[in-house]
Amino acid sequence: MPEIQSTANDKQALAEQFVNYTSRHVFLTGKAGTGKTTLLRRLMDKTFKKALIVAPTGIAAINAEGVTIHSQFQLPFGAFLPEQAQQELAGMTGFNFNTPRTLARHLNMPARKRKVIQELELLIIDEVSMLRADMLDAIDFVLRYIRRSQLPFGGIQLLFIGDLSQLPPVVRPAEWQVLQRYYQSFFFFDALALRQTDLICIELDKIYRQDDRVFIDLLNNLRNNQVTVADRALLEKYYKPGFEPVDGDGYITLTTHNAAATELNVRKLRALQGETFLYKAEIEREFPETAYPAEVMLELKTGAQIMFIKNDPSPEKRFFNGKLAYITKLDVDGIEVSLEGSGDVFLLEKYTWKNQRYTVHTTSNEITEEVIGTFTQYPVRLAWAITVHKSQGLTFEKAVLDIGNAFAPGQIYVALSRLRSLDGLVLTSMLGRQGIDQDKSVSLFHRRHAEAGDPAGRMDQDRLNFLKDYLLRAFDLSMMVYVWKTHAASYDADEQRSTKQRFREWAFDIYKETETLKGPADKFMWQLQGLFQQVAANGLSAVLTRAESASAYFLPRLQALSEQVLEHLEKLKGETKVKTYLGELLDAELSIYESGRKMEKAVLLLKAAIAGSNITKAELVSTKAEVLREEQMKKALHMADRETLRAGDLRKAKKQKAPRIDTYEASFTLFKAGKSLEEIAAERKLALTTVEGHLCRYVSLGEIEATALVAQSELTAIHKAISGLQTKKLSEIREHVGEQFSYFAIKVAIACLEANPAALD
Repeated sequence: MPEIQSTANDKQALAEQFVNYTSRHVFLTGKAGTGKTTLLRRLMDKTFKKALIVAPTGIAAINAEGVTIHSQFQLPFGAFLPEQAQQELAGMTGFNFNTPRTLARHLNMPARKRKVIQELELLIIDEVSMLRADMLDAIDFVLRYIRRSQLPFGGIQLLFIGDLSQLPPVVRPAEWQVLQRYYQSFFFFDALALRQTDLICIELDKIYRQDDRVFIDLLNNLRNNQVTVADRALLEKYYKPGFEPVDGDGYITLTTHNAAATELNVRKLRALQGETFLYKAEIEREFPETAYPAEVMLELKTGAQIMFIKNDPSPEKRFFNGKLAYITKLDVDGIEVSLEGSGDVFLLEKYTWKNQRYTVHTTSNEITEEVIGTFTQYPVRLAWAITVHKSQGLTFEKAVLDIGNAFAPGQIYVALSRLRSLDGLVLTSMLGRQGIDQDKSVSLFHRRHAEAGDPAGRMDQDRLNFLKDYLLRAFDLSMMVYVWKTHAASYDADEQRSTKQRFREWAFDIYKETETLKGPADKFMWQLQGLFQQVAANGLSAVLTRAESASAYFLPRLQALSEQVLEHLEKLKGETKVKTYLGELLDAELSIYESGRKMEKAVLLLKAAIAGSNITKAELVSTKAEVLREEQMKKALHMADRETLRAGDLRKAKKQKAPRIDTYEASFTLFKAGKSLEEIAAERKLALTTVEGHLCRYVSLGEIEATALVAQSELTAIHKAISGLQTKKLSEIREHVGEQFSYFAIKVAIACLEANPAALD
């Protein structure tokens, strides 16, 4: 096999090789602007492995075109303790802690999700800097539990993507008090599951966003916690306290808190003359509010400074994610914009974001994406200001950085790395130490992997091990035999009236034929073991020759078995009350088809390894087994029938839900317009407590400053009570602080802590 040498130009190729042709867990990292997202998209488009993408937050999942970790794995909110820990939980009221026992008890996962996890080969976790170690262990538990495996992560390969120098996980002090008994840090790499395996770290180092060497060196020092006196002196040259950008100059202000960004955007919009236009998003089917990628109610005026939040999907490629523009004309039918810099004017078109879930394709047994909801809106937002958190992944020409109050390591690095060069930088506050310092656990992690050396030297052996394991699994017919043994045993001889029972002997005949094939398959696996021991001397050609011969023996026989089952299905189409039985047969037949498909896949992999090439999804769909499969299914069943049966949709279809009105957003919009809570309640014909609940949500998201609703003195007193009582139960807190504090004030104080847990420190 061709040896891969790791250089600055082929780190992406090395990452692709490790993901596609080994079983190693891979951490793909790199500075901002090095192409991690581009590589993610290429991997998903081309990998032959059954893969899916998850991310820690709803917005990150939508941007990665995946799903959230909590939704895919049915994880409840709260920390995860890797052991049963009743003693540690004693007295910990107000905080949710989960254990293996509680997860197993409440893991009511639908059959569709279970099937996806059982078929999964590659799990990609994006924005992994925000993933906590205990959450990764919770994922490990669910994967092992569903797949009934004791292997780490149930035997699935993981690809982690992210930059640990960016925003870290959120862990509340009270949670960490308990978690630190199990974990060295709250970062994903300290998960207990990763101690049982090996993690390959590949760092992309070719920067596409910046080309200024001085600026790149500064960012590297910030990222590596090696800021020098010269670096600070350089940054201080751009310190301009009180700087107010002139409208039209193309500056955007980056702040550390949502409230500051919202206040500046609202103030600037109010200052503009002219009519206000509101553009409401179109939300269809399922799309959770926490994952809304744009404003539900977009409020604009002519002259407003806006920012694109998507790349231009048209062939013209006129704008990119983060590009600034100005509103030149508004009406009820559309928005006209002028690009900052070039002055190009054009009508803006709406963009549709997709909320999807993963499912297993009923014919190919591949994992596919199914769109379950859409969010359609103009892909822009007000852009006089934006938070550092929401700026991740964006690129700016000019930015005013108000980051002196950075509250998390990495915020300053993230903010600075959004710029193309220092020429567009303005600092309105001095840099605090906390925002610059990198977490010591992250520094230690990077140092250990740097000392481990170039992972390229392991590629050949890892790839050989992968090929061996893949072939052994491909020719292991144990699962097929087990499925048919179980299916044959499900025929109850006492139920003679049932249509199914008439074919009991037929089912046992199929089971016996699968057993007949297992003997030669087991013998061939023993031969494979010996052939791989001689690969160093003879190469893979001998393995390929034997694998092709074995495949030529098994595939026609598996094909004949499939045809017997599908012919049986065809005969049953006219029968009544057989839907459940047909579904069982389809599942059992799938085990035969999948066995043959794995064999063909394994042979293709061997050929690619010998040639030093890659195989892709596109090549797999044209294999002999796949082509024959489509022909068979068209002959045996109408595809619509198969979809219904395999989905288990034997009950009445649910009525389509009408799109919900975002009642929270409506109250928030009125509050931003300057209306009081009482006025909002009267206008919307809602109870005052309902409106209070709406606004508390935006406090927890950081969109409303808590002091806009409750006096700072009250917040301080309530936070002190929460810290002392270690509870968030309203009744207990109010009993402690006294009746002069309203329940609303307590709710706001709790929401404030959700936005900024450090408020208790």
